[in-house]
Amino acid sequence: MRRKKIMGLWEIEKQMEMDAAYKKKRVELMLKELEHMLQTISELREKADVFEQTYGEVIEVSPEYSEKAATIAHELGITMPGIPFSQDMKEKPGLMERLTGRGRFYDELGLQILDIAKRRREATGGIMTLAEIVLIVNKQRRSSVSQVDVAKAIQNLANAKLVPGIRKLPSGIRIVELVPRELTNDQVAVLSVASRTGFTTLEEVITQTNWTQERADAALKSLESVGAAKIDKSFVHGKRYFFPGLNPAE
Repeated sequence: MRRKKIMGLWEIEKQMEMDAAYKKKRVELMLKELEHMLQTISELREKADVFEQTYGEVIEVSPEYSEKAATIAHELGITMPGIPFSQDMKEKPGLMERLTGRGRFYDELGLQILDIAKRRREATGGIMTLAEIVLIVNKQRRSSVSQVDVAKAIQNLANAKLVPGIRKLPSGIRIVELVPRELTNDQVAVLSVASRTGFTTLEEVITQTNWTQERADAALKSLESVGAAKIDKSFVHGKRYFFPGLNPAE
C-alpha cells in the first residue's frame, strides 16, 4: 500500500502563495470587468439623455411610444428622463397614503412632476396649468391618477420648498409655479386674462384691468422676459402674446 505524500512546511507555504495569487488575479479580472460594465452603463445613460432630448416631445404625446421606450429602458436597467419605470411605480395610493397625502405613491408622483417641470421650464417659463400637468403625468403612466392626487404631490413638493406650489387665478384656473419666482400682482392679473384662451393682447389686458397702456405693457413684457409669455408671430394685426404654459381646457 502506497502512503500519501505528506506536504512539508515549504510546500504548504508555496501552495498558499499560489492560491493567494490566483485569488488576487481573479479579483483584478473581476474589477476590470466591472469597470467595463460601469462604463457601458454610463454610455447608455448618456445616449438615453441624447435620445430623450431629440425625441422627448414625440414620446410624450404618444402613450404607445412612451410605454415602448419605458419597457426598453427597464430591460436595459437605465432611467430615461421623462420616461419613468411605469412597471415599478406604484399606480394607486393605499388607504393611509390617501388619508395622509404621503408615502411611496406620492413620493414617486412628486419625482415625476419634478421631471416634467425640469423639461418644460424653458418652454413655459416655469408656469403650467394643473390640468396640463395631470394630462402629461397620465400619458406617462399605465393607469390614470386624479387631479387631487397630483395636487397633493405638488403640495408635498411645495412643503419641501422644491416648487412654489399651486395658485388659483381670478379666472378660476389653477396654475403651478415650477420655479422659485415670486409673481407680482400685475403678472397674476395678466395670467388670469390670458388663461381663458392661452393668448392675450395689450388691448385686451387694458380693457380687462382698466390699467394704463404703460402698466399693461410693463406686465406683459415682464412675463415675456422670464419666458412665460411669447410673441405670437403668426398674428397679423398688432402684437399678440402666447402663454405656452396655460391650457384653457381645465
